[in-house]
Amino acid sequence: MADAPANITPKALADELGIDPKRLRGHLRKNHTRAAEAKNTTWLIPHDVADDVREHFEALKAAKASLETPKA
Repeated sequence: MADAPANITPKALADELGIDPKRLRGHLRKNHTRAAEAKNTTWLIPHDVADDVREHFEALKAAKASLETPKA
């Protein structure tokens, strides 16, 4: 059985997505709330949450691109 992908930091994921880490953390706070005990600790994003975040921001990017595409 293969090991699950490693956790990722918000900065690394934000860099991967080309967005500001503050924007990513804001999204995580709204949509993937951590336990209160995790406050003020290093944030490591599990692979399933990272995949959800990737889908979210890729969908936003695609929607923005479709709005910017000139119509013939």
